[in-house]
Amino acid sequence: MYDIPKFWINLDGLAHASNLNIIESCITRVFCMQGALRFHHWLCDVIPTAVDRLSRNNWLDKLAWNVRHAVEQKQAATFDSANYLPNLAFPKVYSLEPIKAFRFDQRELVISMTSSIVRLWLGFPSDEFSFLQLSLIDIVTSKTLPSVLFLDKLWDMYKSPFTTIFNKWNKRTSKALMKTSLTKFQTRFTHHPFAMADSLEYDKLKHLSWLITQWKEKNGINVEIANVASYVLQAFVISY
Repeated sequence: MYDIPKFWINLDGLAHASNLNIIESCITRVFCMQGALRFHHWLCDVIPTAVDRLSRNNWLDKLAWNVRHAVEQKQAATFDSANYLPNLAFPKVYSLEPIKAFRFDQRELVISMTSSIVRLWLGFPSDEFSFLQLSLIDIVTSKTLPSVLFLDKLWDMYKSPFTTIFNKWNKRTSKALMKTSLTKFQTRFTHHPFAMADSLEYDKLKHLSWLITQWKEKNGINVEIANVASYVLQAFVISY
């Protein structure tokens, strides 16, 4: 009997803790999506730049140079991360088979091979499922407010695109069909209320953005979630 009053005294605190757990889970999900997309964009930017630079000033330039040489000479080559990034916690080796087909412009091939090597070394997902996840999030966030990522349905889409967006797909669907369907999705999402600035749904996303800002200020959180990934990138590219 003596413990029953303690339950009622602590009930509000328990409910508040439960609400905080929900918010923390939501923030974690948004960090996962924004972080993955930020690293993906970074890689898509630095690889072509390194290939076009035609220098050997840093580890990525050296890698791109050596990949180009192997492609042009149609030679097999082995790329050990220890020779370029000796401090990686989990060193890996990429084996490049000879490229026999002739191409007048080898640039796209060199970019593709260099990207595959860096993805392996840095532990990037290499399957088409990951490509699909990132593409969907990229399309959505490029056409509406970032607060859309806080919606449960967006997380469901990210984790299970084959059951939420493309019901007739599976993990064996061809890459060509994926790209065609993603193009259609992008066109259709342009006309979705979330992407239309004069819609009620867009206004609700703006209100959600305001609520998120207020919550972060109240709790002393002044850093955008996506910036966490930026800090990791900045620390990593010191050697770059």
